[in-house]
Amino acid sequence: MNLWSLMGGLFKRAWYKPIPEVKILEGHHLPARGPKITASNAYWGSSLWGGAGSDGSKWPGGLSKSGRAPILNHNILRLNARSAYHTSLQARAVVERHTDTVVDTGLRLSATPDAETLGITDHQAEEWARRVEQAFDHWARNKKATISEQQNFYQAQRLAGISQQRDGEYFVRLIYSARKDLLNPLQLQFIDPAQIKGFGFTSTYTPNHLFKDGITRDANGREISYSVGLLQPDYTWEYKEIQAVGARTGRKMMLHGYVQEYAGQGRGYSRLSHAIQEFENITDYSASELKKAIAQSSLSMWVEPSNENVSSNPFEAISHAAPVGPAAVTSQAVALAEDNNVTVDDLIDYIPIPEATLSQPGSVGVFNLNEGEKLHPFPNSAPAESFEGFINTLAGHLSASMSIPIEVVLMKFAQNYSASRASLILFWRVAQIWRDEMATDFLNPVYEMWLAGEIGAGRIEAPGWNDPRLREAWIKNNWIGSPMPNIDPMRTAKSDQLYVEMGAQDLDRVAHNLNGSSGKSNRAKLSRQIGELTSPPWSKGSDGGSAGGEDTGDKEGDQ
Repeated sequence: MNLWSLMGGLFKRAWYKPIPEVKILEGHHLPARGPKITASNAYWGSSLWGGAGSDGSKWPGGLSKSGRAPILNHNILRLNARSAYHTSLQARAVVERHTDTVVDTGLRLSATPDAETLGITDHQAEEWARRVEQAFDHWARNKKATISEQQNFYQAQRLAGISQQRDGEYFVRLIYSARKDLLNPLQLQFIDPAQIKGFGFTSTYTPNHLFKDGITRDANGREISYSVGLLQPDYTWEYKEIQAVGARTGRKMMLHGYVQEYAGQGRGYSRLSHAIQEFENITDYSASELKKAIAQSSLSMWVEPSNENVSSNPFEAISHAAPVGPAAVTSQAVALAEDNNVTVDDLIDYIPIPEATLSQPGSVGVFNLNEGEKLHPFPNSAPAESFEGFINTLAGHLSASMSIPIEVVLMKFAQNYSASRASLILFWRVAQIWRDEMATDFLNPVYEMWLAGEIGAGRIEAPGWNDPRLREAWIKNNWIGSPMPNIDPMRTAKSDQLYVEMGAQDLDRVAHNLNGSSGKSNRAKLSRQIGELTSPPWSKGSDGGSAGGEDTGDKEGDQ
């Protein structure tokens, strides 16, 4: 017996205490998925093997120490990342800027059926794509695309993008309804990752056998079903087993989107998990600097005593008396003065004027210092001069670890054209990677199931749909998002023109880089549209030069 098996056996006997079986919805009977994760045992899984922060804390013995087994608590990492998302300005900025760029207002379908494989003409493929895109957009814009009717499909993409970065994964249930008021039978429902109930720890070696993570897999690691916990009014959990693919219909029933970082990884890890401690440290440091600034702003001056006299308190009259204000002599004050044989000035009431007190901003004059005393303003040492530089430098390292330039996170670009454009280009390549991730895990399966519903209803024809090869040819598509912000469109257009003339790139690549469209489809459309015009809008002007030929680039050049 090897050490791993021995430790696993000890763990199961000493720690693995399954809770009693619970009643399952819809008549199913499913055993509970393991012990409840509490604060007392959330950290245990790593300490047994000498490891450290499965909860996001740093290694107590240093990364170079041996015996570190990658047993990570995806549940605690997700909860800590959510806390950072709500408490750390930098953590939220990283997640939001990423989602703003990748998803923006939602990726739009661009159907590109493979005409050659399907045996149809390019014109037929284009017409089919146009009708499909229009019908899909109608469904995607309708809030009935989600079961709660709180989001449409484009809004749901943003939820998926935030969940991908903050939580490390997302689960989407696909529901097929017979309601007559729906544009398509398909409706979506997001399931919180915390509802996929399991032990909490995830092994990165092989699909889980010791650490159950709420997902049932076959021998090859393919996800078969999910144990979804539903919190009941009496604060107990009931579990429902949802199949990944319908056994009878073959339709997709649940989607699980996450990025695999290890060969045996079965659940997603938050993109913030490696830097939770740093985000918290930045927040603490920022809060301390702000508190120091507030404290110093409340004390505007101090008295330097002289060697000859005891230090005076020039504010004593204000601190021990009522707030300064105009005198109000009442008849009761006059009568009281006469009865006590004192002057009325000793019994003056004061009308408070808050804006004249030291508790409010304003000017203060001090005139009663002792001889030799001096009045000094407090030095302005908060926040420290290095505060912004330190925060931005550390935030820059954190954002770089998540492949986001600090300029994008801060939404603040330098005046240098080349440097700003380089930052955008670098991040845009990363954005394209994440758009492909979302398309593969979420958008394409939804589109396929939506299209199957349209074909089943007879609203769209797709001959050979049941043939896997032809099916893939019909559902071939691109997802078009907002193009990369163009700092200087004219300069970019002239660069593309020169590259085409040199043969360094083709028109199809230019169209794809500009807005994700198909250059071939664009030319087919233009050939018809230009024929409908009496004169193309870019005809040569009276001076014989082509419109837009003048270089309107930055005359000053890069600084």
